[in-house]
Amino acid sequence: MDYPATAASLDHLPNGLTVILDPDPAAPVISAQVWVETGSLHEGSLLGSGVSHFLEHMVFKGGGRFGADELATSVQAAGGHWNAYTTFDRTVYYIDGPASGLGTFLEVLAAMVFTPALPEEEFEKEKDVIRREIDMGLDDPDDVSGRLMFSTAFTSDPRRHPVIGHRGLFDEISYPGLTGYHRSRYTPDRCCLCLSGDFDAEAVKAQIEALFGGFARGSGAEPVVPQDPVQLGPRRGRATFSVPASKISLAWKIPPLGHPDVPAYDLAAAVLGRGRSARLYRHLREERGLALEISAWSWSQAGRGGLFAISAEAVPEKRDELIAAILAELADFPSTALDDDLAKARRQIAASQFKSLTTASGRATDLASNWHEARDLDFTRRYLAALKATTAADVRRAMARLTEDQMSLSILDPADAPAPATLKRATRVRPEPECVTLPNGATIALLPDPRVPIFTAQVAVRAGLVSEIPENAGLNALFAATLPQGTVRRSAAELAGLLESHGATLGAASGNNALLAQMGGLSPDLSTLLPLLAEVLVEPAFHGDSIEREKASQTASLREAMEDPLSTAFRLARAHLFDGIGYGIHALGTEASLAGLDRFALSAHHSRHFQGSNTVVALAGDFDLVHAREVLAEGIGRLPMGTPWVPPSATVRGDFEIEAFLPKKQAVLALAYPGCSALAPERFALRMIQEWCTDMAGPLFIRIREELGLAYQVGATQFHGHDAGFFGFYLATDPSQVDLAQRELVSEISKIAEDGIPEDAFERVRATVLSSLALGLQSPGSIARLAAIDVLFGLPVTHHREVAAIFQTITPGEVKQAAAKLLGTRPVTARVLPAG
Repeated sequence: MDYPATAASLDHLPNGLTVILDPDPAAPVISAQVWVETGSLHEGSLLGSGVSHFLEHMVFKGGGRFGADELATSVQAAGGHWNAYTTFDRTVYYIDGPASGLGTFLEVLAAMVFTPALPEEEFEKEKDVIRREIDMGLDDPDDVSGRLMFSTAFTSDPRRHPVIGHRGLFDEISYPGLTGYHRSRYTPDRCCLCLSGDFDAEAVKAQIEALFGGFARGSGAEPVVPQDPVQLGPRRGRATFSVPASKISLAWKIPPLGHPDVPAYDLAAAVLGRGRSARLYRHLREERGLALEISAWSWSQAGRGGLFAISAEAVPEKRDELIAAILAELADFPSTALDDDLAKARRQIAASQFKSLTTASGRATDLASNWHEARDLDFTRRYLAALKATTAADVRRAMARLTEDQMSLSILDPADAPAPATLKRATRVRPEPECVTLPNGATIALLPDPRVPIFTAQVAVRAGLVSEIPENAGLNALFAATLPQGTVRRSAAELAGLLESHGATLGAASGNNALLAQMGGLSPDLSTLLPLLAEVLVEPAFHGDSIEREKASQTASLREAMEDPLSTAFRLARAHLFDGIGYGIHALGTEASLAGLDRFALSAHHSRHFQGSNTVVALAGDFDLVHAREVLAEGIGRLPMGTPWVPPSATVRGDFEIEAFLPKKQAVLALAYPGCSALAPERFALRMIQEWCTDMAGPLFIRIREELGLAYQVGATQFHGHDAGFFGFYLATDPSQVDLAQRELVSEISKIAEDGIPEDAFERVRATVLSSLALGLQSPGSIARLAAIDVLFGLPVTHHREVAAIFQTITPGEVKQAAAKLLGTRPVTARVLPAG
């Protein structure tokens, strides 16, 4: 299958603004994106300060006719979901939402990008917010490991600096420096406006000309961006951190995008480190047990060389042996047979690219990225063709250049570790789903969607966290990690190889109320792949070596979570709220409970829960209804009928305060209230409250983050259980301000408990919720997941389509009543503070 040629148009306004229009009436949604060709590479005299990222924050403070609050409320009222991000070479602003909001989205983007207010009174306040963000990054081991890798691999190239900037250089940014940077870099000739979704192209062109045509073209030379000199020898970087395992990166410089060797490196990365059947994963994790996790990746930019890298985690005792084994694998790579592995890699990459076309946001990102990198909207199509044309000889020749003397090795060790010695055209027709019950009691939900030749099968089984007790805590997480690793007929390597040769994915996850398994693939392979899914569900092997590897990996994740302030705060709050049982158990378990889990425990869990009466399978995507029903009935029908599993009743209690201490820079606060069940009528009102408390136009963000500058992170989260739920508030702040931040958070919660959502904001919140629902119904994967969970809880297979109508009828009075009920009791309060 070839990647479809784009039907999008490319045009330029007289001032140099590039305009990409991709009308697609398949769904009434829109993605509007402005790509500014400036990032941390382009900061000139301010290099390393993070001024690009700082400016990204400041443009949200108002612009054009909009004040800061008016920007947020206007986007929210139009149902928009907006955000931005900054990388080395770009800053991207995007709004996704209903097609009816396009006019508002365009006006907001034009105002904030080209005529931002950049209020001087907000300058120092926003600086404090970003200082908290910098501290959060320095608390995150993955962030620290990534910084170490880039600073080791690059010596002169600006990519050696973190995009967010170094704290000392960031502190030196002046207000004139920020505004001057905006004037010099945010010019229309350096920008691309890309729209994808349901709109009339001719009508939109006039809007764009009116809103964007009056901005002046830029002037002045581009900043000189240095390139790294030729690497003359290996480079090494090492640091220590509070992590349970060593994080290792081996990286090599590779040519820029457009060089004929780049497709070869992409294919080699997939062969070596993409998926469970990849060579490094299979040889060094599964067979030899040297790595806890391992992957490979390749990354290049236009006009600037990139990296081929292998990232891994290992216990410190096996770190050096793992590095030597990786180098041995690379040395042997050119002499091995590659044809079958390359065919699998091409299919994997094609499947991934096809999936990006299922949403308006994905299509807009693909088009804008193609323009940014290649000035060619069909670059993805041409690049996939280049991958197809790349031979095994090409890959061998490219990989032979990755010698040890050209390597950059970075290691983030525990503190006590010794130093080392693709797309069918969418249609307006939406086929109706159907739901059938098999003789063994299993339910099959079929949700056809012919837009793209892919499918997703989502399995939901009654189990999850509420099926555990403290003595076997972590069972469901370990079960989910081990389930896809082989069956009684096939080894883990055979299963992974078969899946990945079809570009398919298979995974499992554990939730609060269910065990989930998901398979995705290309539609022509459905007859091959669905029987494999059934085989995994009915005949899992639970090999002892797989269990031990996953236990080691889960233990490492548990230790890392125990050092994360936000995770710790919620763990403590939930444990008390639910009396340490059911939903109060930590999903990863404890080291003691994990040590006691074995093949017998997993097999017993499978026997009790994987029965027809406990199972729902939802299939969404492009397939023939009759054929899919027959294939699923044959495979899933092999499960025994069994008896429905009924979860135990939850115990809920509140009014308790907990404090914990970690060696971190930030303080975190979590407040936990008893939420509602998955079928409670007030769940819709609570969703409105959650949105109101999380949105950038909501009271928590405006008061605590914007007005007072007390927190970088503040918001609300919730989950629904069988008979009880959880509704939590959280914030991350400077330790010296934690008491004030807590008082302000409690004050804002009290206002919500008394008043609900103010009437002048109610419709904006409703619009945002409705937009979230629409955006979440674009891809087969999200549709299948929603349908499977709904049916598992006894709701109709079409419930996900009906939810929007429910939100359309909800009233401020109903939300106020739900807020009073939810927040009328004293919560469990957990504070995590820096040690010492």
